[in-house]
Amino acid sequence: MLAKPSAGWCRLTLGDFTASASYLTDIPFEWLRACINGLKYHIPAAFYLDEEGSECLIVSDFEMGTYIIRRHDSTTLKRVDKLYLWDFSEQLLADIRENFEGWVCWSTSALNNEQYARRKAELTALLDEAERLLTPAQ
Repeated sequence: MLAKPSAGWCRLTLGDFTASASYLTDIPFEWLRACINGLKYHIPAAFYLDEEGSECLIVSDFEMGTYIIRRHDSTTLKRVDKLYLWDFSEQLLADIRENFEGWVCWSTSALNNEQYARRKAELTALLDEAERLLTPAQ
């Protein structure tokens, strides 16, 4: 879904849809918060990304699936088959964990030690909370 972040950009792939996401949207933090709210309250979640020239809004829920609204010169709507909020959330967590250091430094490469430590701790806490919500109760 999310490729390794590089120089403030990341490739998003959902089915046959692809987009280039800019650092202007703090994807790991904003998207994890959206997942957490959707999972916790069983509501649809919205995920925004800025392509610096166009923008996308991805909406995902538990029953209707995932829809992508892209605005550029015109607005297009695309449905991603068999991708529900649960699946979207699991994939997001896996992608962020896989490239954790890159996502910690996603929005800026000029972090001092204190900023880096705070961002790393906050991202870890969000990942842990989302993971708990995805783990069925025993």
